[in-house]
Amino acid sequence: MGKKIEKGGNKEKNASATSQDEEDPNKALEPYICTGNFQADFTELCRRNNMAVIPPVVLRPRPPGMSIQPETKPEKGGGKGKQPQPEPEPDPELNEDGEHADAPPKTYVVKENKFEYFKPTVQVEMDNPDKPDTVSEIYIRGWKIDDIMMGTLRQCLPLLEKLHTINFWNTGLTGNTIHTLASFLPQCPNLKTVILDANASKEEMWYELIQDESPIVNLSLRHCGITDEGASMIGRCLGSTKKSNVKLLSLNLSNNRISDKGAAEIAQGLRMNRTLLSLSLANNQIGDKGASKFAEVLQKFPLTHEEVVERRKLLSDKGSPDRNKSPPLSRRADSKDRPGSVRSGTHADKSDKGSKKDKQSAKGKKDVKGAKEPEKEEKHDKKGGKPVKEDKTANKKESKTGKGYMKFYHVIRTIRCCRYTGLKIFSQKF
Repeated sequence: MGKKIEKGGNKEKNASATSQDEEDPNKALEPYICTGNFQADFTELCRRNNMAVIPPVVLRPRPPGMSIQPETKPEKGGGKGKQPQPEPEPDPELNEDGEHADAPPKTYVVKENKFEYFKPTVQVEMDNPDKPDTVSEIYIRGWKIDDIMMGTLRQCLPLLEKLHTINFWNTGLTGNTIHTLASFLPQCPNLKTVILDANASKEEMWYELIQDESPIVNLSLRHCGITDEGASMIGRCLGSTKKSNVKLLSLNLSNNRISDKGAAEIAQGLRMNRTLLSLSLANNQIGDKGASKFAEVLQKFPLTHEEVVERRKLLSDKGSPDRNKSPPLSRRADSKDRPGSVRSGTHADKSDKGSKKDKQSAKGKKDVKGAKEPEKEEKHDKKGGKPVKEDKTANKKESKTGKGYMKFYHVIRTIRCCRYTGLKIFSQKF
């Protein structure tokens, strides 16, 4: 009996220990690793964040009559050339008075709990409802997404490989939540469309959604209270002289507070943008001045000097990525990276000077020989003792040495020129 009592006491101790562990909120939990199952990951992360109400993840409701009927394939070999017979219409129902009874409308569905529609939920579209990891679209409508909820979505959404659409309508986004959203959107591999309608934010940090690393192709910002300040930042991200957005194809800025000043900034951003195909600015405060700015951009317009310079830099960088690298010393003369004018001039100098090399060297040899002959005549005259002939030879010596000096100068000049062009000339003693 004593042993049984001890066993029962142990069970009570274990139960009390487990209850204490469950009731202890300050106990550190291990970090949760998302698995790609959006419903399980989202629910567990909300529970760990101690949320009072966890929004359920449900399939997005469809209007009645939207179900797709499977197509029936005709039987092989039979029924060729025969048209399918229409099904007979059912007999109309009659009421108690014998009149035709009207069928109930099929445009809505009545729910038992009328307040269920207004409860916060996360609606999803799935490619295959049987596979929870095939979430392709996420819709959150009519309830506030705070920093904690955005942090939860930051951990879940990047693991959804088939996610291509995010729709947050009237969710009270702020500057912090927009910054957090823009930070993890590049991690979503197949994201294309982001709809953030009816989210009036004082910070107007919408330009962060279309930075260089953003994968967004279609962006909708209707009824967001965007002013000229926010429009100017969006225009700078669309395009400038140094960079432009190359992924955004559609931008909807309708029903905002953009005036002529903001329209001019957006038009300035469109000058260097060659990607955007659709821009909606309906129901704004744009007048004739703003419309004229867009008219200038939509037609052919001349580029400014700064735009031309940056355009040439981009083309040169794309055409020759190794242009700034210096060629090796042994191949500097024949390098193709040098400008065309310098390259053609050096080749022309080489061809001209190479052809005149032999002629000038031959002339130099003759001049040296001619300069040495008067010395021999002068010695012969001194031995013979003929003073008259010394004067004549002296005059001839001066004339010949003068001509030889000029030709010798030309030889030295050719040698210097050949040094600059890289030609080799053997040294001679004069």
